[in-house]
Amino acid sequence: MVTSGGLVAEMSAACRERLASAGFQARAGGVFTRAVDGEVLGWLGLNRAVGGGGGLVEVNPVVGVRHQALEALIAELLGAKPHRYVPATLSSSLGYLMPASRYRPWMFGAEAPVGVVADELVAAVVEYGMPYVQRHGSLTAIVEAMARGEGVREFVAVRLPVGYLLLGEAQRALGALEASESAIAHRQDLAAQRFRGFAAAFRRRLNVSRGD
Repeated sequence: MVTSGGLVAEMSAACRERLASAGFQARAGGVFTRAVDGEVLGWLGLNRAVGGGGGLVEVNPVVGVRHQALEALIAELLGAKPHRYVPATLSSSLGYLMPASRYRPWMFGAEAPVGVVADELVAAVVEYGMPYVQRHGSLTAIVEAMARGEGVREFVAVRLPVGYLLLGEAQRALGALEASESAIAHRQDLAAQRFRGFAAAFRRRLNVSRGD
């Protein structure tokens, strides 16, 4: 009987081999990237859960894009060391990009061989994930998607102002920042405090003060 650790290793190797054939580079932590254009990386994270019924390994692929300059500036404004490929700037669970538009995990360790499940997963990434990557393959497309409401709100709150700033749209950047500030005005949790620190650094970058 294959242990859960052995199954994870087998699943990882099978997916890594197939994703390499599809042009993805394996990174640490179950992350894969693929060059798109200039500053943009196609991004894939294989989130997994182990220990469910029958010792199965459940994999939830998350597809996205990462804009390197945007993420580097965010790290600078937050006083953090920039990472080379984490996090994605904009992403979606793969299942929501498929026709059924719902959470769709891939289960390894059931009746189908690991290689067959890996084939199905990577085929779905290519068929449904890559068009998402291509649609968001520029800073303008990423910013427009976030402005339409795509992405996790607290994640976008930091990235939308920076995206506008990199596009040379300082007034829109400030407007997006102010909207996010208003949304957290009554919050004192750590995430809200971290955002306020970011906002102060962002205003210094714009050389504007907050008009209370």
